[in-house]
Amino acid sequence: MTRVLIAAAALGGTLAAATGAGLAASHPDLKWTAIFDATGPAGAYGTSQKNATELAQADIDAGKIDAGGQKISIDVQDSATSPAQVINIMQSAFGSGTSLIIGPTLSSEAFKSDPLAVKANISVLGVSNTASGIPAMGPCVFRNSLSEAQIVPDVIEAAKKAWHVKTAAIIYGDDDQFTKADYTIFNAELPKAGVKVVDVETFHKGDVDFKAQLTKIKEAKPDVVVYGALYAEGAKLLAQARQVGLNAHEIGGNGFNSPQIIALAGKAAQGVIVGAAWYSGAETNGNAAFVKNYTAKYAKSPDQFAAQAYAGAQIAAAAVKKSHPSDAAGMCSALKELGSVQTVIGPFKFASTRDADAHGFIVQIKNGTFAKFGD
Repeated sequence: MTRVLIAAAALGGTLAAATGAGLAASHPDLKWTAIFDATGPAGAYGTSQKNATELAQADIDAGKIDAGGQKISIDVQDSATSPAQVINIMQSAFGSGTSLIIGPTLSSEAFKSDPLAVKANISVLGVSNTASGIPAMGPCVFRNSLSEAQIVPDVIEAAKKAWHVKTAAIIYGDDDQFTKADYTIFNAELPKAGVKVVDVETFHKGDVDFKAQLTKIKEAKPDVVVYGALYAEGAKLLAQARQVGLNAHEIGGNGFNSPQIIALAGKAAQGVIVGAAWYSGAETNGNAAFVKNYTAKYAKSPDQFAAQAYAGAQIAAAAVKKSHPSDAAGMCSALKELGSVQTVIGPFKFASTRDADAHGFIVQIKNGTFAKFGD
């Protein structure tokens, strides 16, 4: 009897090994390329994305993110907040067998680079691009990031309910798709909600003095000010708003979804609300473990950009597990056929437009952190 059991166990081990070998043989290794702005003006966003993607790679290797046994390697590249560098990295990836591009960090970069991926028949998964029209660039361009068009109406409704706002002013960067989208969408949605826009001001990336624009806004006496800015300019805007005596409620665009806005603006960021796809206290599947593991590895808490990058890897790995693609064309089909999947940003699926079919949160900066608005 002992000999029979040993033989059966040996046979079981042989079959398991053969099954694993067969899977590897029938489903080749996949290479993905992640393009993030780990340095340059958008470095705070891209560094979070880089860190989270490296954490996701480790979790894929360990089986914590289940890809169904198919091996995936993610090549994380720094595009240094340069559209030209994004294009260079992307074109290099096309020739190295990549089946999926994750990124780039900014919508302005995506509009310049994604059409190249479309032409090369390589899928793109945007994990932080919120401007309107991203997936419309091609049949294999996806995003898990909520667009501003999806979240802004909820932000306005929350502000109206809590603050009873009737008038608004908007100040935005007019030389970046990311911040221009904030203006376009808020300027359209505020009047729809019965909020009159009483002033609009602009600035350029790299500007440091906003007092003239903020003084004009102060003279217009809006109930709320909307900032369409990345964190570097956004922090200065908040600080200088206090200096000129601007006394109004404040809403930030997606560029405010970074702890850097709090670190740079300090107490001037207190009370600002932002529409977000995620926040650290969200009770979503696996989020507590993600926050714990990220914090332990990088000695700082993750932000929305980190969470969306990690969720992007979860989504793409789930597509691999379900469909086992062998190339770029298969990766596109796998993402289209995915269905619903649990991620750290919550239950997720792609809409027919390849946009995110998900729900966001309204968060407020309170005592140096992002908290659910109203709590």
